[in-house]
Amino acid sequence: MRRKALGIRRYLLEIKVGVFMLGALAIVFIAAVSIREVSFLGGSYLLKAKFNFTEGLKSSSPVRFCGVDVGEVKKLEVVGNEKNSVPIVYVYLKIAKNVKIPKDSQFFINSLSLFGEKYLEIIPPKKVEAFLKEGESVQGMPAVPLFEILSAFHKTMAKLDGFIKDAEMQESLKDIVLNVKGVTENVERLTGDFEIIMQGVKKGKGTLGKFLYDDSVYTKTEQLIDELKANPWKLLHKPKQSSKKSATPTKSNFGF
Repeated sequence: MRRKALGIRRYLLEIKVGVFMLGALAIVFIAAVSIREVSFLGGSYLLKAKFNFTEGLKSSSPVRFCGVDVGEVKKLEVVGNEKNSVPIVYVYLKIAKNVKIPKDSQFFINSLSLFGEKYLEIIPPKKVEAFLKEGESVQGMPAVPLFEILSAFHKTMAKLDGFIKDAEMQESLKDIVLNVKGVTENVERLTGDFEIIMQGVKKGKGTLGKFLYDDSVYTKTEQLIDELKANPWKLLHKPKQSSKKSATPTKSNFGF
């Protein structure tokens, strides 16, 4: 009886472990499907893109259409390793069945950052006329290797360094700095002169200062306006000119 009871307990324990493992596998499967935006349960189809350089793309890398995950890279295949043949990399793309890729779309390799994860980006054309069918092959846009970018940057910096170290360029830069310094000093001097003028104006000096701050100018102007309002005929009055001719004889240009 004791052995029989131990056997039953062992049998129940194995059942519990089995149920636990099945539940764990189900949870992992559901999580994997929910994480990926593509539901492969709905079906998928394959496209093939040709590249001369894949910039670190690998199997299971995401495939994005208009910035949205629509599939993944199934595998990569290098073709043309024979002598005098240019190698071509075929990238097999697994695309969700409900996503139609227009013809003449741009296929290129992108990354989340300068050293981030690589993925394949698909940009549709401005005008959609037809869609790619399963198994069709498309030409991918050539990727620029990172080492070429860094090499070009290094060459540019080397040229810039040599350009700055040139004697004539150093002299020109020195003249530019001196000119900028002279302009700055002139601006500061003009600013100081303007401040002095404004201080004089505030103290009532000069024509502008008297006009703005001298009350007598305002009083005289107001009196003149009142006088003209009371006697507007003075605006039309002209003083009489003397009708007498000058008694001093004038000489002609010829001395007569």
